[in-house]
Amino acid sequence: MRSRLRTFLPLTLPLLTAAGLHAAALKPEDVEFFETRIRPALVAECYECHDAKQQKGELRLDHRDGLLKGGDEGPSIVPGDPDKSLLIRSITHEHEDLKMPKKRPKLDARIIEDFKEWVRRGAPDPRDQAPKDSVTPTWQDLLSVRRNWWSFQPVRAVNPPAGRANSPIDRFLDAKISAAGIKPSAPADKATLLRRATFTLTGLPPTPEEI
Repeated sequence: MRSRLRTFLPLTLPLLTAAGLHAAALKPEDVEFFETRIRPALVAECYECHDAKQQKGELRLDHRDGLLKGGDEGPSIVPGDPDKSLLIRSITHEHEDLKMPKKRPKLDARIIEDFKEWVRRGAPDPRDQAPKDSVTPTWQDLLSVRRNWWSFQPVRAVNPPAGRANSPIDRFLDAKISAAGIKPSAPADKATLLRRATFTLTGLPPTPEEI
């Protein structure tokens, strides 16, 4: 028995020591940030395709080493650098071929900002062991993610951007158009406005009398 221990301990101690050092190095506030903002999103949005049961693209996201190792496209994250992290480029839809979650809308802006902040912090992750089975999202996991939806945010007063448009809504639209580098169309004449209005309201063009 002692000989077996002498053989076993030199092999396992480095792994146990590394795991212990990592756990000790994590700041409590970083662990809380991960557990309240990152893990629920991973469970609700990513584990379906990247966990113990299924690894699309040879990628697992249900434990720290799997996330760091990455899949066919390389490491998922570069701790400290969101701009170079494949995971961030995927969830922001900046990657041409990888837009995650697949076949679903882009994650809420607040969740994406949480992931960027997490990577800036060095991607602290207490998940030392790879689960043997799939993890089913709990209602609390789903609720934590859905609380970030824009439709659940409290209404707040927002000052419209500066602009020449009379309507504050148009000033918001103009600001987005300008940010996208799109040249706005010229103001429509009265006949065009009437045509748009009648098509919208009746589905028919305006009559000569209406014009």
